[in-house]
Amino acid sequence: MIGKSDAVTSPPLTRRFGRMGLSARFAIAVILAMTLSGLTVGTVVNRIITQAAITNAASATALVMDGVLLPIVREVDESGSLPIGAGDALESMLSMGALGGRIHSIKLWRPDGIVAYSPDRDLIGRQFEMFDALERALQGELAAEIEELDHDESAFERDLGVPLLEVYAPIRDPWSGKILGVAEFYENAGALVDTLRQATLVVLAITIGTTLLIGTSLFGIVHQASRTIERQRRDLRARTHEAERVSEVNRQLRIRVQRAASRGLAMNERHVRQLSADLHDGPAQLIGFAALRISSLKDVPPAWQSECTTIKQTLDEAMREIRNICAGLSLPEIGGLEFGEVLRRAVQAHERRTGTQVTLEIAKIDGFIASSMKYCAYRFVQEGLNNAYRHAEGRDQSIICETRDGELFIMLTNGPAVCPCLVDGKRPLGLVGLRERVEVLGGTFGFSAKPDAQVEMWMSLPFGTGETDE
Repeated sequence: MIGKSDAVTSPPLTRRFGRMGLSARFAIAVILAMTLSGLTVGTVVNRIITQAAITNAASATALVMDGVLLPIVREVDESGSLPIGAGDALESMLSMGALGGRIHSIKLWRPDGIVAYSPDRDLIGRQFEMFDALERALQGELAAEIEELDHDESAFERDLGVPLLEVYAPIRDPWSGKILGVAEFYENAGALVDTLRQATLVVLAITIGTTLLIGTSLFGIVHQASRTIERQRRDLRARTHEAERVSEVNRQLRIRVQRAASRGLAMNERHVRQLSADLHDGPAQLIGFAALRISSLKDVPPAWQSECTTIKQTLDEAMREIRNICAGLSLPEIGGLEFGEVLRRAVQAHERRTGTQVTLEIAKIDGFIASSMKYCAYRFVQEGLNNAYRHAEGRDQSIICETRDGELFIMLTNGPAVCPCLVDGKRPLGLVGLRERVEVLGGTFGFSAKPDAQVEMWMSLPFGTGETDE
């Protein structure tokens, strides 16, 4: 149970490796890579050195043996047997002279693969299954190997109990180059084995030393770079946290500014409505009363009748101006209305006043619309339709309201403008104020009026801008 629990709770090896620092991961990777490459290079180099040493030793001995064995092989009779006394001469040669103690055993093979001579007399005249070394030698190639006495005909040599260099050397006729036979001899390989062992140790030491030197150098470079990267990462993390903190503070401040601006717009609308009511209930009533009293005057001297008529006309003109101002300032109470109803009221008021028609399309609105957004939308429609009527004679008036890119979007279009003020780079003062009203709520405002082209005016507001409905 403990083993299973540990297996479940312990993190995977790859996850542990990923949590390590750059230096630790590099060290592990370098150790593995250098170890594998060192073993590969060492094995290949050692194999090349061993094969070269065996070949050189075999070639040197084969050259000597060729000079000794060639006369004997050339005297082999037609039956394939050695001359009388040749075997004794070979055995005497192995026990004395320069080859004494070096060559432990000799076999002679005929070209047809039959043993012509062997220290084991039972093997003479026998034919064995052809093996690679003998076949290569019969084709004229020198073959040599150490302690590979795995053939049936090598039983005598296996019993000697010493390391042997097994050599298969072709014996050629010096005049014709014809292969007369193969000499198989076994040389004492004790010194050669010691030399190869020392060479292996040297190769291993050089490989390990070189690997450690390269690995240590690379690790030092990577470790220094890792420390620099880690320090920069900490600095970047600290700066990122500070930037996030400042960004959050700025976001909160922006939200507070937008809320304050929306509250200011709502309060401004209330003040404007109050101002409109005060103008209607105050100066408008007094001017109307004055006009009524002048109209009711009787027995006015003829000299004053013209002056009274002028005063009456002036008071009527002032009354109309005040009424127009009140009509532009006053807004219906729209805080508690549905947003679609707010737009419809603005459109209906414009249609009643101008006698024109407006196409209104309201799609599904996915988001909270605060009172300040309703006032802004009402003023946007009111100003846009007024401009359409004033500068384009109210032609092709159309309004589209929808949710676009997660924001409230309203597009107002009308026919081409006929007033130069919209095509000479100028903008009515109302559009400038409208842009500021939209941007205060965090939205965007656009206007396009090109010669002989449809006039477009649009705005977008992020949902939830401002306070809750009143």
